[in-house]
Amino acid sequence: MSIHINRISFVIGLLALFSSAVYAQRQARSRVPGPVEAEAKKACLPAQITVSKTVLCAGESLDLRSNILPEYRYRWFKDGAVLVGESTYLLTIDMPGMYKLEVTNTALANCVQTTTVVIRQSPLRKLSLLPLTQQVPCEGEPLVAAIDVGSTNPASVSLTYHWQRNGFTLPQTSPTIRADAPGVYSVFVLDGDCEVSAGPLEVFTKPKPDFPVIPAICANSVDRVGLVATPAGGMFSGNGVQNGQFYPKLVGAGQQTVTYSVTNTNGCPALVNQTIDVISVPQPDLGPSQTIIAGTQVVLQGPSGPDLSYTWDPINGLLTEGNSAPSGGRLNLPRVIAQPVATTTYRLTVSQDSQCPLSSSVVITVLPGLFFPSAFTPNGDGQNDTWTLIGIEAFPLCSVRIYNRWGELILHESPYREPWDGRVRGERVAPGPYRYVISPAPFLPERAGTLTVLE
Repeated sequence: MSIHINRISFVIGLLALFSSAVYAQRQARSRVPGPVEAEAKKACLPAQITVSKTVLCAGESLDLRSNILPEYRYRWFKDGAVLVGESTYLLTIDMPGMYKLEVTNTALANCVQTTTVVIRQSPLRKLSLLPLTQQVPCEGEPLVAAIDVGSTNPASVSLTYHWQRNGFTLPQTSPTIRADAPGVYSVFVLDGDCEVSAGPLEVFTKPKPDFPVIPAICANSVDRVGLVATPAGGMFSGNGVQNGQFYPKLVGAGQQTVTYSVTNTNGCPALVNQTIDVISVPQPDLGPSQTIIAGTQVVLQGPSGPDLSYTWDPINGLLTEGNSAPSGGRLNLPRVIAQPVATTTYRLTVSQDSQCPLSSSVVITVLPGLFFPSAFTPNGDGQNDTWTLIGIEAFPLCSVRIYNRWGELILHESPYREPWDGRVRGERVAPGPYRYVISPAPFLPERAGTLTVLE
């Protein structure tokens, strides 16, 4: 009911205001001109155009005003063409151009005056606030104030930029800024005459993915590692990654980069990288067990490679290549020489920076020593009459071959049961040097040397 009464009061007020205006207009027409107006009617006054400014801003209109006297007649022109229907002292425009006013004083003969004014259009036409690199405005990404300046060369326009976030002024004054924080952004651009604005544009928060550190992986002992990151719903990518799992054997040793990327409900993406250290230690292999004679040596060889460390256990009976004993209680070498005094099991452990250790063992069986005399005197005096091999009782399969100075085989005993008395087919051999080759056992290396038969 109160709303209806207010509307009636508003209409009555409007009617009263209109009546007052009509009455004042009639009074102005019926009044007698004053002395100043009377003098103006008699003078041929110059035409005048009054305007608040000569630059049109986008979407703006301007009023061009001229001499206001009842006896004057007005014609307006734009760019040399008559503006039909525009015959009053007031012209409202929204287009740039050269405007001419022709004023005729009807109270005087031949009193026609003209004047012109040029109205130019500000190059600031349309302003858009857009994300520069993607469709969705997200924090941390650049925003650009894209301006349409029409056919004007953008480099010739001096512009000032003002940025706001959530209504607060930002220090940036360039066409492009980085939206370091989420919020509502606006931009205002001025060219000295006009101002255009764009926004508000909401910049959304990016997800903050967390990809926990993955310890070093031993490629030889782990087939795959499950990948976990938050927030859920993202995707893992990188070498060796399949279905959210990392397969170290697919990439081998080295540092591998795995990426987790996720997009939130606003469409803002984010990613985080994780470096996974894959360690691939070669499997050592010391070979099959070996048997040696006491006092002899055998080489034990492990795998070689950069960043590998070696631990031999035990180190008793082990030597370096130069037959040096280990120092400091440790042999950090891939290759050693074993000369144990008794049967020993050696174990080699290979690792990389003490990580991912792999081992191999070998048994070295040590047989008693076998001594070969370098000379004997088969003269029948009862002293040193035979070539006796000391320790041969431990080698029942020992075989002996003897060659003369011309390389002829003169004796072959397998097994070597009786010491040689210096005779071949019952005849005593001539004194001098003879070459021998001894095979202590089928699984032991042969040993060769020179034997001298004395008078």
